[in-house]
Amino acid sequence: MDQMWYVSKSKGAVFDLINQIFALKKQEFKTTEMMHLLFYTALVSGAMAAISDLNCTDAGRYANSAINCQNKYPNADCENLFGNAVKVNTDTERPDKCFKNAAAAYNEPMKQLAVSICPLTCGYCCITPAYNCENKRNPRIACSTITPDMCENPVWKPIIVEDCPNVCGFCNEGMCTKWVANGFCKSSFYSDEMKKKYCGKPCGLC
Repeated sequence: MDQMWYVSKSKGAVFDLINQIFALKKQEFKTTEMMHLLFYTALVSGAMAAISDLNCTDAGRYANSAINCQNKYPNADCENLFGNAVKVNTDTERPDKCFKNAAAAYNEPMKQLAVSICPLTCGYCCITPAYNCENKRNPRIACSTITPDMCENPVWKPIIVEDCPNVCGFCNEGMCTKWVANGFCKSSFYSDEMKKKYCGKPCGLC
């Protein structure tokens, strides 16, 4: 009788142990499922946060060329109009108002407005007229090494204008060199507004 009781008790202990194991496995399964769900959610969120308009980006992040210009309006006004300014080396989507309409659909007129008045805020500096041109294929200096001080240095500026114009926003100044030599700045045929628009710096109007 004692032996049967011992066997019964042993079986009961085994069943209890098996139940505990199943309970642990069930918990592990739930934990694994939750981890997979969290991982998937993070991937989806990351994909949603990625930049969809790749202008002025490098490897999916904003390049220095995205913000190397100035807004035409005060920065605070631009952020009120469009949203928070983009930051270099981040991959957060631009504010919707920089390139989308009220229905959250891509809108070229909205984008052109942002480029024309608040390119710094929206990260569109590289496609403004002053920066949207090609550098020389074989420049005399490495364009990537040019600093802001060099842009205004009278020794470096003529070389930069000719070889690396899109670094300093000199894309319009190459043609201005010829125009100025031909009397564009002093001509009464062109208004000061036109002179400032096309050759503001060379004509001394900025």
